[in-house]
Amino acid sequence: MPNEQIAKNEIPEELPQYAKVEDLARGVKAWGNPQNGFRVVRLHFDADPAKRLPEYQVEVHKGISHAQFLREYHLVWRSFQGRPVYMDDWSRNFHVSKDFLKFAPHLPVIRGWDFGVGGSACVFTQLMPEMRLYVLQEICESGIGVEKLLEEVKLKSLEWFPNAKRFLDVVDPAGFARSPTDERSCVLIMGGSPWFLKPIPGIQNPVTRRNSVVKFLQRNVREAPAFLISPSCKVLVGGFDGGYHFAHNKSGQLRESPEKNDYSHPHDALQYICTRIFDIDTSAVEYGNFKIIQPSYSLGA
Repeated sequence: MPNEQIAKNEIPEELPQYAKVEDLARGVKAWGNPQNGFRVVRLHFDADPAKRLPEYQVEVHKGISHAQFLREYHLVWRSFQGRPVYMDDWSRNFHVSKDFLKFAPHLPVIRGWDFGVGGSACVFTQLMPEMRLYVLQEICESGIGVEKLLEEVKLKSLEWFPNAKRFLDVVDPAGFARSPTDERSCVLIMGGSPWFLKPIPGIQNPVTRRNSVVKFLQRNVREAPAFLISPSCKVLVGGFDGGYHFAHNKSGQLRESPEKNDYSHPHDALQYICTRIFDIDTSAVEYGNFKIIQPSYSLGA
């Protein structure tokens, strides 16, 4: 996908809502600031015909992260305060599929769960042959309880993955802690009627969690990515682009933990999957008459 198309179709322009914006020419916009009377002219790089060529954009994209590319060439600043968590390993052009990824009905769908007061998320993945991780779908919600999230996940699982042979669930370890209100944990609710799920805990250590994703981002399989994400996962992609980041503290130093925001919940869920994915038994498993040779699963048996 050409970078110019990415900017126009997927990244909204950051223009003031308080002013009437004029299109003076391609790549040139202007507006007046009613507070101080200044006239502002915004010059985008595609005002230069030579820089509109896809070849130019591919060349300038080399050696910098997608977040830097958007900031320096497309004047997109939102969500890029601080340092993106995967700045050195993520490439939108390489890791985001140009087409919506299709799931393999004969392979289990591995779901990652993150629970929180500020937001909850469920990420749907599959481990493909040659240990390639496909990230297929995401659900990101705020202000709902565990039961409502479970209902939505169940409905979407049936809609997105008809005839799936099996679902495996990896959860936030905090989900095993009992709630102070009704003494039930999220995992206890998941295991009860009518869900009857058997989730296992992901690893909580922050360094382990980040490194587990980086291992996929850094691997290539015959020049193809070992980590591929569907364009349907807009919040996850936005997090990789910089929404999931280390913020600065009051002294200007980067915090040790990523900022908690709308992007962090699906990324936490994805990390929990990646911390456990290599624990999956590689021995063959029978699903009906179909025998999985590579990979195969016994997680959460």
